[in-house]
Amino acid sequence: MLSAARTNVPEPTGELSTTEVDNFPIWEIFTQKKTGDAHQHAGSLSAPDATMAQHFAREHYGQDQECISIWVVQRNTFVSDEGTQETYEVFVQWKAGDRHEHVGEVEAGNGTEAKESCIAQFVDEKPYYTIWTSPISMLTKIDGSTDMIWRETTDQGYRLPRGYSRVVRQKWDALRAEKTVDTYQEEDLKETF
Repeated sequence: MLSAARTNVPEPTGELSTTEVDNFPIWEIFTQKKTGDAHQHAGSLSAPDATMAQHFAREHYGQDQECISIWVVQRNTFVSDEGTQETYEVFVQWKAGDRHEHVGEVEAGNGTEAKESCIAQFVDEKPYYTIWTSPISMLTKIDGSTDMIWRETTDQGYRLPRGYSRVVRQKWDALRAEKTVDTYQEEDLKETF
């Protein structure tokens, strides 16, 4: 039985919408797992500004797996052919479906020049799918040695596959062997439908 507070709430009519979220820019996140590895595209997120994008990146991409560095850049930076003479970080997607991988830096006057420089310096005649470029001034770099990404002060091992003990694995194997999970799911389906 619902409490009086819950029963007095009117039922929503029509579609629920949150227009302000639709207007949040998309940010692309690149992570570096260990020293010497290239930064690789980890995924995207929506955030109202660069500060929130950095916080979300730390929480989502920095906590899912250990990394020593995170780079955050607004997606529309990659499609802009405007710019000024500066250093650009360049990322290559070698095959369709692969992650974009940081290959280096180039000096260029805009995104188009940066792509051309990337091809000349890093791609040469190798086949590639796409190239993303970002001026360094538009990219936020979070260095794990000076700015916390992975929380080492508490054990975060439970977030990783290695964090599950053999005891838990043995219990799951025993449950699967007894077909207890299947029985539970069948009963649950009967009650639900």
